[in-house]
Amino acid sequence: MAEATDATVRQHHDGQVLVVTLDDEAKNALRPDTLFSIEAALEADADAVVLTGRPGILTAGLDVKWMAEHGRRGTEDLLVALGRCLMRWWTDPRPTVCAAPGHAIAAGTMLAMACDHAVAAEDGAWGLLETQIDFEMPEYGIALARANVRTDRLEDLLLPGERVDAAEAVAAGFADQVRPADEVLDVALDRARTLAELPARAYGRTKRRLRGDIAAGVTARLHDDIASVTAHLSHEA
Repeated sequence: MAEATDATVRQHHDGQVLVVTLDDEAKNALRPDTLFSIEAALEADADAVVLTGRPGILTAGLDVKWMAEHGRRGTEDLLVALGRCLMRWWTDPRPTVCAAPGHAIAAGTMLAMACDHAVAAEDGAWGLLETQIDFEMPEYGIALARANVRTDRLEDLLLPGERVDAAEAVAAGFADQVRPADEVLDVALDRARTLAELPARAYGRTKRRLRGDIAAGVTARLHDDIASVTAHLSHEA
């Protein structure tokens, strides 16, 4: 299990719901330590888990400046950490809900799709923008998109790296409902509590039937897939 090392990832309990909050007082850009801490938060005892961010943003995605400073090797480590974190959240047996209080870009959209339900703030921007920054979509991003996005929108959104508003994010399948920003967390908590009232054994085992084999395959191929995605990058920072 990854070690929790990033102080910008906070957690607290609201009753039996664990709330995991990303807040670096900026764009919540994701680095390896941040992803390790998001993943490790799932070790806490709770009936359901809510992932949220600071006002105005869930996350703008991976820390591009950090990637530039650490070259291909660092970028590979970061992308592998993202894949492991996403697959861990996607297969956690408990109900997981994303409360996106604003923008959820690139890896932010992936984190939302890795949850069982996602609530989007009205003014948030969404999208899997990897193509626009000259990155191939990793297999885990495609797996999550295929599980969430409407079939008739999948290629139209992923191939050009289309950015969409919250209403279109829901219509396409990135998220499940839109609310005013100041209501997002409360709505997500209510949804988490409702899902937690379902029989836990049946909920968790059904999730495993839906996603377990796909996630296991993605994880087994993760290092090779990321090596292919980053093959065009320089090893030097």
